[in-house]
Amino acid sequence: MPHSPDDFATYAHARLPELLTTAHLLSGGPGDPREATELVRRTLVKVCARWRRIPRDDVDFYVRRSLVKEYLRRARRRRTRSARQRAVLVLLHWEGLGEAEIAQLLGCSTGAVRSRARRGLAVYGGDAERLRGLFTEAAESAKSTSGGVPFDVPLDAVEQRGRALRRRRRGVVVAGCALLLVPAVVFGAGGFMGAGSADDGSGGGASDVAQSPTRIVAPGERVDAVPGVQVWLTTDGKHWSTPERPNQFRALTGDSDRKGERLKPGVSAQLDPMKSGFFLSGLYRGLSADPARVEVTVDDRRITGTVLTLAGSPGWGVWYARTPLTPEELKSSSIDGGPTVTVYDAAGKVVARGGADE
Repeated sequence: MPHSPDDFATYAHARLPELLTTAHLLSGGPGDPREATELVRRTLVKVCARWRRIPRDDVDFYVRRSLVKEYLRRARRRRTRSARQRAVLVLLHWEGLGEAEIAQLLGCSTGAVRSRARRGLAVYGGDAERLRGLFTEAAESAKSTSGGVPFDVPLDAVEQRGRALRRRRRGVVVAGCALLLVPAVVFGAGGFMGAGSADDGSGGGASDVAQSPTRIVAPGERVDAVPGVQVWLTTDGKHWSTPERPNQFRALTGDSDRKGERLKPGVSAQLDPMKSGFFLSGLYRGLSADPARVEVTVDDRRITGTVLTLAGSPGWGVWYARTPLTPEELKSSSIDGGPTVTVYDAAGKVVARGGADE
């Protein structure tokens, strides 16, 4: 369930000290609080703009991910080569997150997180305690340098900027929908830009809590996902076919626990090239019930997926997006770890999260 707009100020007040400290450690310059302050300010403006659409149990993940992505964007402009490695070290040894959580946050594999953590820690002689001690010293130094003021931008100004950003996004979406009216009539509802296929992230209205359309299919029943692409399920996994890559298959084997008795919760994502962009689809598994919503996040864009499942609610199925990912969006998102897929249950709780397969 989304938050009330009035909750943002309360949440931001409570999290400001932690956010600013983490931002200082990410930026690597605790002697100058301006860098971290600007990083937190820009993060909270974006969070405020999307506040109505963030589920109540997913706020910390979304805010932390927004902070890290903003840091990585700024580092990329400055050609800082070790930015992702530093982010892993801060998240692991300061925030106390596990490798799996960091992988979800960065949109990469657990192995990639482990490798970056190992290389980064080697710089400090492989001593994790020493690194945590340095982080603590840097955090204390930042507080003393800033004169004990945790944040020097009023939250009312942040909220004002956030609302303005939300209005701009809504205006862009309305204009885009008007331009798409004629193509929608020509190509029909089965086209890439089919009704109900994309979120604008603007907040307000039914689109804020858009549910994923769900279709129950028989084994082997082929579904025309988008023009030229078919998806079908068998009891052993996902099948799909595109003009460029026909008859592909994703098995469920390998996703079970050691005894092979049940599937572990998770969701995958595959990207297939097409003339108009990239077709996004994936396989979710290990759920106690069919998902209420599958959402793909690409930078600041959100896409609601369509769900296919076999009769009998087996706890796994396929999702796909009826909106293409453009080459430009793929290139931009790949720098930050690629698209992130989040699966929600009927109560709005996150039940699985993953990224593009590596």
